[in-house]
Order: sequence, then structure tokens, then C-alpha cells
Amino acid sequence: MEHELTIGSSRGRNLPFASSAALLAAALAAGFVLFAFDAPLRTLLVLAGAAAVVALLLYPELALALYVVVGDVKGDERVASLLPVDLTLALGAILAAGIAFIFLRKKRTVPMPSAYSLFLALVALMAASLAYTPVFDAGLEKLARFLSVTGIVIVAPFFVLGTPQAMKRFLVAFSVAAFAICAFSLASLGGSARLVTPSSNTIGLGHIACALIVLIWFGLVARFSFPKRMFTYLLLAVPGVALLGSGSRGPAVALGIVILGSLFFYRRLLLDFVSLTILGIIAVPFLHIPASAFEYMGSLVRSRSVSALLSFRGELLDYGWKLLQQHPLIGAGLQGYRYHSPNAAVYNWPHNIFLEIACELGIPAGLIVLAIFSGALRESFRQLKDHAFPYATLSQVAAALLVIGIVNATNTGDINSDRSTWLFLSLVYVVQGYQPRRQPRPLAALAREAARPVPA
Repeated sequence: MEHELTIGSSRGRNLPFASSAALLAAALAAGFVLFAFDAPLRTLLVLAGAAAVVALLLYPELALALYVVVGDVKGDERVASLLPVDLTLALGAILAAGIAFIFLRKKRTVPMPSAYSLFLALVALMAASLAYTPVFDAGLEKLARFLSVTGIVIVAPFFVLGTPQAMKRFLVAFSVAAFAICAFSLASLGGSARLVTPSSNTIGLGHIACALIVLIWFGLVARFSFPKRMFTYLLLAVPGVALLGSGSRGPAVALGIVILGSLFFYRRLLLDFVSLTILGIIAVPFLHIPASAFEYMGSLVRSRSVSALLSFRGELLDYGWKLLQQHPLIGAGLQGYRYHSPNAAVYNWPHNIFLEIACELGIPAGLIVLAIFSGALRESFRQLKDHAFPYATLSQVAAALLVIGIVNATNTGDINSDRSTWLFLSLVYVVQGYQPRRQPRPLAALAREAARPVPA
């Protein structure tokens, strides 16, 4: 007690003076920074940016969340002008530095599964295909993007999401960014064009809105009692309207699969689901959603044939299938789909990741990718059946996002542009790493158990 600081002690009297001196020094420094330069606002932005970079380095899971959605934001000139370099590259560099910082701080990481060794075989086939790809520079660029831009979302989760707390921070950060993007799109309600992200991407908005609804549904709705669920349903309005306004069919189908599947785990939400559906139908006429969005999404039920449903995408898939038949073993080479086609500007990719890999790298590469995704599905089923798993909510979220990623992979994007699909694949195995390891029983205990007499 004799060392305790009191108001009357000499050290205690010095504390207010020290605090005042520190505040005065901080105020003088801030004043110097603001008024010693001609552009105080720019200086404030630089300071805020520096603080943000430090925060992203300390919590790289936040950088990963932004990295996934940055492509749907940086197309806006106001966002792109914030940095003199590409925002994707900037965030990728920060994420890589954050991973290095994790090793320096010796923080916990999650081991990669043995199934991910198949990615090495896939990359080897990509590199080998450069020997016969029709345009070497284009194929090399695609390989480089897969190893860098896309490879980050495949590998980084195992380093930056080493603990359940880091995973939760990542999901919260992703949800906040997704909510902001969805809210931005609502400014276009009442117009004639479908809602878009800041980068003017309708499908991207559908993907983000779909993922956000799933996170709210499993992370909040499924965990709360009925009175609390009533408040969380208000959060679903923003991404729900954004999804409808985008007219994105693939994300709508994926969301339907996931929500209906969740009712097997949470049957008490059946009444909520029916009530929300009825309220949504009633509210739609008052939301001023563009008619073009309903017209495009309505083709899911109006189309009388698969070809009519797929429209021009059917032609892209058909061309990919023909190319695969011509080059079944080794494929046409990276970017072979585009540069073997009659029009490289139109036939850019087949809008199906599995077919894209198969027709450019051959059937063995396609089987490798199928094995990777099949392994993730098996792991998801194993986690969902394990009722003793302490992080069941994270397992359900990862499984739902995996389903969304697979549906997206079959109807849009290429192996580099659809980064969320690869990320959702890795999240399943990251959650697997949270499984508590069973400690081996001591040999003495095993010997005592073996020496016990067997009851008659």
C-alpha cells in the first residue's frame, strides 16, 4: 500500500501536469501540421491514410475484407483518385506486409490442408500450357494474375484468420463494406437502369448483396430470439433491395438454395421466412426498383428452354465445350479460349470456371479443380454434422458462402475476376483449423485402463 499513488503524493501531483504537457504538445504538433502547409485538408487525408495503413497492418484480416470488395469500388473515380497506384495492388501489398508482420509477432496461423497441394499441380499445368498458348503474353499475364492477385485470397486466410476472433473481425469488416456498397446502389432507385456497384457492376452487386444477406441470416438472425430478430430484419432490407435491383440471377438462385437449406437446421425460422417473403412482396411496388431488373431476373421463370435462359452465355458455354473436345488432354493453353475464338473481344471467357480451366488446360486440370471443391464440400458436411464443434456458427457461415461461391463459379466470372469464390473455398478449411486438437492420453492411463478386468 505504501507504493500506491494518492492525490496528495508528489507523483500524483505531477500526473495532471504531465497530461497537460502532453496535450499541449499534441495540440502544437497538430496546429503545425495543419497550418504549415498550403493544403490542410490534404494533410489530414495523408494522416488518416497513414493511420489506416497502420490499422490494416496490425489487423490484416481487415485488409483481406477490403481486398475482396475493392474491385467493385475502385471503378469510381472518386475512390480511384485517393491513391496514385491501383487500389488492388496497394491492398495486396499491405496484406502481404501484414502476413510478414504476423510471422514477426509469432501469432497463430492455421495450417493448409493437404488437398491444397493440388493447387501446385494446377499451377504447373498452367505454366506448361504457356508452351502452346496462342498468345504467350496474354497467357503469361493470366498466370501472373492467378499467382499474385488471385493467389492472395487462396493463401492469405490461413495466415490472417488464425483465430476465431480474427475470423469474426473479418466477417464484420466485410459486412460493413458490403452494406456500404449496397446502400450506395440504392441511390439509383427510381431510374430505368439496374442497380450497380460504384464500379458499375450489376453482377458484382448481386454477389455482394447475396453474401451480406447470408452473413446477417446465419450470424444474427439464426442466433437471436424472436424479439431481437425483428430488429435484425431491418438490416436485411438494404441488401435485399440491392439484390433485386441488380437483377442478378445467379446470386438470387444461390441465396434461395442457402436460405432454404438453413431451414433444416433452424426450423423455427420457417415462419419468419414466410413472413419476410410476404412483406417483401407487399413492399416491392413502393420501392421503385427498376423494371429492367425484374425483367432480367424474371427470365428465370419465363424461359421455356435452357438456351433461352442462358441467352448469349449459352453460346459461350457451347464454344468452350467444342474447344474442350478439340483439345481434351492438354487444352488450348491459358487464354486459349479467347484467342482461338473468332472474336477475342466477345469470347472472353465461358462464364464457368470449371469449363474455362478444362478447355484451356485439359480434362486433368478440370478434374483437379473439381477435386479441390469436392474436398471443401466434404469438409463442410463433416463440420455441419459435428454437433460438438465449438464454432458451429462459423461452420454454417463458411458452408453457406462456399455454396454461393460454387454457384457463382458455374455461371459468371473467370478464374481471376471471381476472387470471392476462391476465398469462400479457403474459409471452410480455415474453420477446420479451429477444431480443438485432442491431447494424447498418457501411457500410464492407457496401461491402467488395459489392466482393468473385463466385466462378465
